[in-house]
Amino acid sequence: MGSLKMNKIVYLFLLPALALYLTFFFYPFAETAIYSFTKWNGINEATFIGIDNYKTLLSDSAFMAAAGRIFVWAGLSIFFKVGSALVIAYILRKPMRGIRFFRTIVFFPYIISASAMCLMFTIIYDKEIGLFNIVLRVLGLDSVTRYWLSDPKTAFYAAIAVPIYQAIGYFFVILLAAMQDVPQDLYDAGKIDGTNGLTEFLYVTVPSIWGTLTVCIILAINGAFHDFTYIFILTGGGPGHASEVPATYMYKEIFVNYKFGYGSAISVGIFFLTLVVTMLIRKTLTSRYKT
Repeated sequence: MGSLKMNKIVYLFLLPALALYLTFFFYPFAETAIYSFTKWNGINEATFIGIDNYKTLLSDSAFMAAAGRIFVWAGLSIFFKVGSALVIAYILRKPMRGIRFFRTIVFFPYIISASAMCLMFTIIYDKEIGLFNIVLRVLGLDSVTRYWLSDPKTAFYAAIAVPIYQAIGYFFVILLAAMQDVPQDLYDAGKIDGTNGLTEFLYVTVPSIWGTLTVCIILAINGAFHDFTYIFILTGGGPGHASEVPATYMYKEIFVNYKFGYGSAISVGIFFLTLVVTMLIRKTLTSRYKT
């Protein structure tokens, strides 16, 4: 009886979270999925058209190109966001003079709002007064300078460099906390076996925090697949569709072209694409951890 009563209390405490989940995720998603089977401009009555929106989506070259970019974004996020945070956390894991200052410097960009960060980098990328181009001129690379956010060849990479740089501090804190929980005995045993800084990092630190590292990689991938703010503020998906990602493409289809049905199909596509990729990455990394 006591166990049954305890279970009822647990379920009672779970109800508010369940209610929020159903209200702010399940219901909106279900409604979006329903609209994805319709042709609707947001004003007139929606017309059911079956899977026509999804057929259009699969043949939409602009969407396919945008989807390809988020895989590039995800790969760069893993390498630079998680990779840089991992190396920095390893370097700053031990007590040293000024350690709090250095840790604060690494984490500080993360607490700046996305809009403020985008404004700052808009100035940094400016061709005439931007710090980036000024440094290139000092180095004698005047021919390399350009309008980084307006050039189709560089706009996408210039835009995603901002969230990648800003998120390093976030992953740094997570990985640093994980490293500080690694028993010192493992490092001592490694030294007896002749490990140096690099081998200690690869064969002691990384395997010991592999579970946390897996979570960071999945978070980095999800961030790349869902991030909208930075591309929207910095380039708006332009010039043309040069820096378009699925989230900005969805926004334009719904709020610019008033294709609510097609935009809903894009949203559902983003969800399932993220779900499949996340599950595959999680399974791969988890199996690697078990071995």
